[in-house]
Amino acid sequence: MSLQELREQAYRLSVSDRLSLVSAVIQSLRDAPQIEDWQYLVDRPLPWRTQLHIKGRKLLASTVWQDIIANQMSAEQAAENWNLPLSAVYEAVRYCESHQELLKLEADEERYRLESKGVSLESTNAA
Repeated sequence: MSLQELREQAYRLSVSDRLSLVSAVIQSLRDAPQIEDWQYLVDRPLPWRTQLHIKGRKLLASTVWQDIIANQMSAEQAAENWNLPLSAVYEAVRYCESHQELLKLEADEERYRLESKGVSLESTNAA
């Protein structure tokens, strides 16, 4: 079964069942041995989020990466914007590009948690 087929089946589940499934997958990823040795990234144990943070900050690596993509920034611009060493930005990008499935799972779980609380995620920008 492909990842796309699994994803389609997961979307047929109730929000509660999807949360349980995503939590189980994330826990299995958390339990998997980590072989990378990161200089600027650290694990910050949270109940359902396992992606790495920038050391010494409450800043997810994916936040830096998504900022670069969304704002079409260079690594140098991101380093200046976030007041980070350039090598920390490169490390965050490398981590995010090699852990995209984890980031997607966590984004899905966050979306489901917000939806289950009745938070609307649709854009409110006027055209």
